[in-house]
Amino acid sequence: MKTFNKNFASKFALAAFLALGTLAVTSCSKDNQNGQEVPDGKNQIIVRIAGISDGEEVKTKGSNRTSSAQHNLQLVQGNGFDALIGVDNQLPVTEIATAGQSGIKAASGTRAASPVASGTKYRLFLYKKNGTSYNFEKSVELSSGTETAVNVTDGATYKWVALSYNSTTVQVPEMQNLALPGNTDVLRATNEFTVSGAAVPININFSRVFARIGIELNTMGMFAPINSATVAVTGNNAKTGTLDVATGTFVGALTDVTAALTYADFVTAPGSDGQQKIAYYYTADQTLQNLNVSVSALKIKLENGTERSFGATLSKGQEITPERGKNHRFLLGITESPLTFGGVQWSRSNLYYQAGYNPYRFYHFNQPTTDAKSFFSYGAAKPGVLGTYASPKDPCALVYPAGLWKTPAKADLDPINSNGLTGLLGDLDLNILGSTVDLLVDAQNALAANVAGATSPVGAGYSEFTATGVNAAYGTATSATNKLRFNFNGFMRDVSLVEDLITLDLGSTGGKYTAFWTNDRSLLSPLEPIAGLGVTHYLGNRYAGILGVNAGYKGFRSTNVLGITLLNSVNVIKSSLMNVRCVRNGAWNPNAAGYNPNPVLPN
Repeated sequence: MKTFNKNFASKFALAAFLALGTLAVTSCSKDNQNGQEVPDGKNQIIVRIAGISDGEEVKTKGSNRTSSAQHNLQLVQGNGFDALIGVDNQLPVTEIATAGQSGIKAASGTRAASPVASGTKYRLFLYKKNGTSYNFEKSVELSSGTETAVNVTDGATYKWVALSYNSTTVQVPEMQNLALPGNTDVLRATNEFTVSGAAVPININFSRVFARIGIELNTMGMFAPINSATVAVTGNNAKTGTLDVATGTFVGALTDVTAALTYADFVTAPGSDGQQKIAYYYTADQTLQNLNVSVSALKIKLENGTERSFGATLSKGQEITPERGKNHRFLLGITESPLTFGGVQWSRSNLYYQAGYNPYRFYHFNQPTTDAKSFFSYGAAKPGVLGTYASPKDPCALVYPAGLWKTPAKADLDPINSNGLTGLLGDLDLNILGSTVDLLVDAQNALAANVAGATSPVGAGYSEFTATGVNAAYGTATSATNKLRFNFNGFMRDVSLVEDLITLDLGSTGGKYTAFWTNDRSLLSPLEPIAGLGVTHYLGNRYAGILGVNAGYKGFRSTNVLGITLLNSVNVIKSSLMNVRCVRNGAWNPNAAGYNPNPVLPN
């Protein structure tokens, strides 16, 4: 209960709340001007809409269940794509306006109070205290962004209830037992106040009356907006009922309502580049539901504007027990399937960084490129900059969903390495002597066997392997994304000038070498000034041979000696710049405590 006895508080509170864009509901004196009652500056109710609680800390009456941020996720292998599927309560932080509703969006970075759209209609019910009971006195039709004068009694204590259909067009009627419309985002808030000659601020933080269930379809793991799909949802049993407005409890039996959902009901999340779509339904029912979602005929828009179509159908069921006032999410996160060769699951193309939404991506077409956004120093989270010695990063782990991919380990290179070179010879530092790298590589080329299973046509600028995971959505069986292809993009051997942003200079390596990082520090090179300051990377090329002898594709584990230097008072790792090719992380556990599929992105 709030009691205000200072008259000056009225003026202060009124000014403060109106400055914040508040809604003022004032008591009025019996004076009037031009037939209108004039507020007397006393006994005012100043109503401010704080927002909508997402209910994560709310307990339903009679329930000891608490909401948990823990995910229950699994990766389901599909035909051409995989899907991260599970149930949790983590609806997108930036909320989505559902079709036909008022367009309420969440405040950035918070789940506690999603702001209410201007013009949203709601009704304020006032109950005057009489002894130990409260008697209904009146109700007022309100909408956010307007002011209305209302008489209240000085010295009285009131209970207020605010009720809304979260709509800019439909108002709540004045009824004490209200038959709620089905599958609607009904909002309610309540509290008490006492008037004592001064303004009383009312801070309305709505809670949802129904359970809100969101079905999220995203293609963040494919790095492409959804153009279209066929979506079928079954088992989404919605119920409504009659609400006792004063107590917030349902009276009588619940009734079934239609909550049919198709792809047309999915709305794009603001700022998601079309990669996240969600559809909601609302229910008063709190019994277990067997929800099933199937997705077929999925079409996504690629980086060159063309379309990639997946004919396969993915169908998956999950159990959800709705809880009134809380969020529930059924997640289908579509991710690109890997290519498997030698037991290692590879990404279909190299990693690159695109600033903005969902920044860590794989190229859609795996073509040769000198794109600076795909050349990383060792341990750096972003291209063209140096990693920090204290906390080197794995950029592959920042691809959605977080941790599913990783930078390869040294052992992952075994199936694409040349035979015949082991130990020291197989891990020579091929970059330390700068321009003489070609001589060192050719010395190894002459001794090494061709990589088993590799095809590298003369002048093609790549090597490739026949892998499993071929799918027509990625083109023909011989396309660059259906073959495990490594393009000879080259690498930047030396970073002579330590700076915040490095200008890419591939020298003569472009078209000659394929090079990408591993996550293993090398201990074998005698040229390392300090043990552990070398890192293994892959280096491949097509060897012409001496008079054609032993010609073919050669691949090596090589060592890049790292330097530690000071940049802007931070110790950074000085290394070459090269591509990053990701592999699936066999240790990934989406149900680990605290796991979130959304990566924690660097600044």
